[in-house]
Amino acid sequence: MQLGLVCPACGQLNPLRATSCDRCGAAVAPALPAASPLAVPSAMPPISGPAATPPAGAPRFDAATGQRIDGPAKPAAKTMFFGALQQQVVVPRLVVIKGEGGDGVTYHLSGTTHTVGRSVGDIRFAEDLFLSPEHALFATQDGRLVVKDLGSANGVFLRIKSPVPLDDGDLFLVGEQLLRLDTTPLPSGAADPEGTYHYSSPRPDGAFRVAQLLAGGGEGRITSARGGGLTIGREGNHLNFPTDRFISGRHARLDAASDSPSVFLTDTGSRNGTFIRIKGPQQLFHGDYIFVGQQLLRVEIS
Repeated sequence: MQLGLVCPACGQLNPLRATSCDRCGAAVAPALPAASPLAVPSAMPPISGPAATPPAGAPRFDAATGQRIDGPAKPAAKTMFFGALQQQVVVPRLVVIKGEGGDGVTYHLSGTTHTVGRSVGDIRFAEDLFLSPEHALFATQDGRLVVKDLGSANGVFLRIKSPVPLDDGDLFLVGEQLLRLDTTPLPSGAADPEGTYHYSSPRPDGAFRVAQLLAGGGEGRITSARGGGLTIGREGNHLNFPTDRFISGRHARLDAASDSPSVFLTDTGSRNGTFIRIKGPQQLFHGDYIFVGQQLLRVEIS
């Protein structure tokens, strides 16, 4: 039997090495494909289309290096857009601070308004006799928390975080001391209509005075500033309270403003802080501390 390649056009039998028909010239041997620079394993299934995916369980190979990749294919990471982020609802909280700075009960302010008092309101401290029956209002709106004094007897006090201006008659707390700023001018000390001078102590040259308010009413010590300033603490200050265990050695200072009647109150790194009585609605921020009655509360908005 003679072997050869049959011409698909005329049926002529041609030698095995022939590439064209000896009779009609038609191609009798298919052209070989160009050699690929990368060897494709025989187990690799044919790929149809640019995005074809190998069947489950088939080995995978890196397109750049030709090295086999072990392990299951990882899904492609998706890029998130800022507009797609969902913000969680923030619920402000009030945390009662106990002795030695420990946390007590936490109150979640999930409603629009919450009242605090001794016998009326959403949050009650029935045993706190320094709280008015309805003492303060906390209101939340657009992620902000605001506190308002409801005409209570003792007010709401906020711990200061930076120097704040005080006006005549403003109240502030240093340790267990309730103090009032007095910036009213002193009488002239002139003689009476008959030309007689009255006995008196020497006049201080300070720009303002601080009065200590006593339990049950009345004033205790009244201390005048030295020029335009006055320091408060346990010892070594213009106004000292050596027996008050809640006052630091150097606790706070007051300085007269050079361009206004205000006096600036500054906490000088005390351990327990300095508090001022708020005079209107006051916005609160995360980490603020407030006194209502004898309750020290920490604000959490996070």
